[in-house]
Amino acid sequence: MTRWIPKSIFAAFIAACVMAIHPASGNEALTDGMAAAARTFLTGIAPRTDEASFAFTDEERFDWHYTPRSRDGINVKDLIPRQRDDLKELMRSTLSAQGILKAEAIMALEGILADIEGSSRSFRDPEKYFVSVFGTPGEYPWGWRFEGHHLSINVTVPAAGEVSVTPTFLGSNPARVPSGPHKGKFVQYDEFILAVRLARSMKPEHMQQALLSDRALGNIVTNPGRGDALETPEGLPVTELSSAQRNVLTQLIAAYVGMARDEIGRPYMQLVEDGWAETRFAWAGPVSEVEPFYYRIHGPRILIEFDNTQGGGNHIHSVWRDPLNDFGRDDLHRHYRDAPVAHGHRP
Repeated sequence: MTRWIPKSIFAAFIAACVMAIHPASGNEALTDGMAAAARTFLTGIAPRTDEASFAFTDEERFDWHYTPRSRDGINVKDLIPRQRDDLKELMRSTLSAQGILKAEAIMALEGILADIEGSSRSFRDPEKYFVSVFGTPGEYPWGWRFEGHHLSINVTVPAAGEVSVTPTFLGSNPARVPSGPHKGKFVQYDEFILAVRLARSMKPEHMQQALLSDRALGNIVTNPGRGDALETPEGLPVTELSSAQRNVLTQLIAAYVGMARDEIGRPYMQLVEDGWAETRFAWAGPVSEVEPFYYRIHGPRILIEFDNTQGGGNHIHSVWRDPLNDFGRDDLHRHYRDAPVAHGHRP
């Protein structure tokens, strides 16, 4: 099988996660760089800057999705090379090298899917992805989004040094390319195989606790607009896992969190591990590499859903959410609560 994402990147990320880390905040150099990259991008797309610009309070900021629908924002297809370079720098300001590779791999699947389906390239288009900026970069709060079919990265910068990158949706169709020149490529292999390995390693009584259903769920539960659909964690408490199993679970979570730069991912991973006592792992469907299945990791600061049921178990939908801080919700609350009233902010 041809691997699309190098495992060495995951290994480096995991090694970083075990270092002493502090709660997320205080990295002003990171957010300054993000703001500079966003300003450069917006300036560079003039006179079409307005296409990509929205007020931070615009409801469009919450209107994320992962289907191949029409979208607001500026289309990557319309960007000239210099503007694409600026977009790449904006992505680099927030995403890791692994994250950029995975995003590009998901986009490339559109062309592969078009060939498999015989679809129009106007429908399955690897460049049919859109960029939106909310608020004024560097004037807090602000944020940006990169989105298209099977990819939605929602970035919020509530204040200097604070960043939220959830919800992040990653999907792939086909999950494993069945034929043609790219046969065997599997963009979300780590998210797939690490979960299977973890489930296979469990004691029968632990798997019974984790099992939600003998059949895989039809899709993720926390679809767009349903971020609060799962309030109570279900399944097996991760404290019941062995040390080796928790290591696999940490690697699995890092396959998602590793989309973000290390400065964002490391402190977030500490928050996740601080909530181990309240975190649960759930499964639905058979434990199989060839049949449809679903899993969920749910704790105070982590909600990951993975569904591989469509296409006979060869079409993945997955989402990484922060139950407390999606769209920077908790950070924004603190920002408005603590900001001087003279600045016009209210809790």
